[in-house]
Amino acid sequence: MVTLKHKVLLLFVFISLELFCLTVPPSRSVGSGIRIFFGPAYGFYQLNKNHATNAAPKMSAIAGFRKEIRFDREFRTFFLFGVDYFFHGVNFKSYYFKPDSLKLYDKTFPYDYSLFIHEIDLPLQMKFSFSRENNSLFSAYAMVGYHLRYLLPSRLTVTQNGNTVKTDDADLKFKNPFIDSRMNSMVSFTFGWQKNGFNSSRSSFFMELNFRYGFSPYYFEKSYAATSLYTNATHLSLLIGIKF
Repeated sequence: MVTLKHKVLLLFVFISLELFCLTVPPSRSVGSGIRIFFGPAYGFYQLNKNHATNAAPKMSAIAGFRKEIRFDREFRTFFLFGVDYFFHGVNFKSYYFKPDSLKLYDKTFPYDYSLFIHEIDLPLQMKFSFSRENNSLFSAYAMVGYHLRYLLPSRLTVTQNGNTVKTDDADLKFKNPFIDSRMNSMVSFTFGWQKNGFNSSRSSFFMELNFRYGFSPYYFEKSYAATSLYTNATHLSLLIGIKF
């Protein structure tokens, strides 16, 4: 049986390994190094239509670090790992049930919900360059990745006719958890373009179009909210960064 102590220890070890690897000085050889990036994201959300409607994405963005390691002698295959901070959110209309009131699901959806989500993602990615990075000034590439997700405390606000009814911690959980109720995973697909730095003492830059698909919907449970507010989401982001 996996106890809370074991869950915290496993997460601590995983993050410690990631941070340790990020502190290792980048290789002097071309094709290896540290990547730092930031960019906006757009979410596509799907909710339980019987209990909520009018899902609209809020402001979203991703910031992250990567350690990149060259895998072959052709300077075309690379392995990347690191950590991301991802914040995003969704607005939707649903119900609000006052204490001791009858929970009537009449599909009027008179209340506005605003959910703001924070998470830490630990990615493992494989990068495939379309040209040799050691003798091309610019190169395009594609990446596939697996990301372990951990949901941080999120914020929930309920309003009606512009008046705030409730502000609360959403306490989000995954419907299909992995090890812990706040842990699950997703996959990503990326197309990028970068300027290559042949001199290891000089930095270069890159741009990426990234698509992320989560394996499990997440949800929250509140006495005043509708049940089964499962939310599925995919995200598209445009990332800009530097490599050194």
